[in-house]
Amino acid sequence: MHALGVFLCVLFALGADGVSAQGWKPSRPVAFVTPSSPAGSLDLTARSIQKVWDDARTIGVPVVVINKPGAGNGIAWGYMNERGDGHAISIGNTNLVSNAVTGAHPYTHRDVTPLALMFDDYFVLVVRADSPLKSVADARERLRADAGALAVGFGPGVGAGSHTAAAVAWKGMGIDVRKSRFVPYKSAGDAVVAMLAGEVEMVCGTAVNMPPFLAAGRVRALGVIGPQRLPGVLATIPTLKEQGMDAVFTNWRGVVGAKGMTREQIVFWENALSVVHASGAWKKELERNFWRANFLTGPKLREFLDAEAVRFRGLLTELGLSK
Repeated sequence: MHALGVFLCVLFALGADGVSAQGWKPSRPVAFVTPSSPAGSLDLTARSIQKVWDDARTIGVPVVVINKPGAGNGIAWGYMNERGDGHAISIGNTNLVSNAVTGAHPYTHRDVTPLALMFDDYFVLVVRADSPLKSVADARERLRADAGALAVGFGPGVGAGSHTAAAVAWKGMGIDVRKSRFVPYKSAGDAVVAMLAGEVEMVCGTAVNMPPFLAAGRVRALGVIGPQRLPGVLATIPTLKEQGMDAVFTNWRGVVGAKGMTREQIVFWENALSVVHASGAWKKELERNFWRANFLTGPKLREFLDAEAVRFRGLLTELGLSK
């Protein structure tokens, strides 16, 4: 359905001032539990959604972002599940299907209530501005001599999309992933700060994190681990595929609720997220943050996550990241 049609249907269902009086709705402030530190892209995702809701007065009660990083997002999801009455939601990402494979945390997509997939995004490899590495080919040369020659930072934790993307990049360079040095941080922003301090030599981070560092001249981008170049200020960064390496990885991100949500609670949050997806403000957020809309709810979302769980098990096993 066209976005305008979705928006009109949602408004009809919810009412112009947000949630319909019929069915369940929050009766006190909602915790939007974010699995990364404030510098991370997961935090940005939550705050971007929160702002759309606040501006449109969609939810009817305050939505408060709470940061709970660590354990492959498991700390945030555990905190959300403890509250478990419809008044806590969180960001869901590829850790939902990778944790069980990597051993980062026992939580999977079956231990939460999937509410909506919101968008896809992509990762960029960056180094410090004074790094001797001028291209991905330079990195490949170093790594072919010694697979552990470069320490690569990523966030938020083992099994995150950034971790998998880095491993996909290494495999595309012909490097033995099992011998490589991947260093987890609580967010991509934390990883970049660590790189600037000399703790690691490279970072695999989401595209949205990079423009401020690039504009300040503190980092240099070597390549995008995606199917095509990114728009705007990142348009000059070539993909790894352009540089002769078969390395493409698509990340995805959405919103989840506590395990065992009632049908009425699920309907409320699906409708609230449909309002976000259909809004002009959200489209601007997608463009600003180099995100690509990919909206799914209901049975199609659950089918997608089941398929991704199978795909990631195969991918992470092939990359040597399974436990």
